[in-house]
Amino acid sequence: MNQTQWLMRVENGLSAHFKQENGPSKPGVMWSIHMKEAASEIVYQAMVKALIADDLATDLKTNKEYQAQVAMQYLNEKISTGWHPKDEMEHTIYISNPGPAKIAKKWWKFWQP
Repeated sequence: MNQTQWLMRVENGLSAHFKQENGPSKPGVMWSIHMKEAASEIVYQAMVKALIADDLATDLKTNKEYQAQVAMQYLNEKISTGWHPKDEMEHTIYISNPGPAKIAKKWWKFWQP
């Protein structure tokens, strides 16, 4: 299956506290991300509200590069499931800690019953 390659870049980011329907406001960044298909000249824009999860590691709370990468990864996953940037929608995600690194099994664990 031939998938279209998308180019993405962060155009802007607005750090703020965003009101929540059920509870206090949450810190986060509203990312403006420009996207274009590699073979096209049409540029689309998507806004991704990236809220900070309560348990996010302290160093990642200030790491805007990590947060922007998570927002672009989210959009890439949306595209891979059939969404197209011309179909405007509200995007809200929670920035959380990265998943645990894959740990190689120790040889003695492998042989235990």
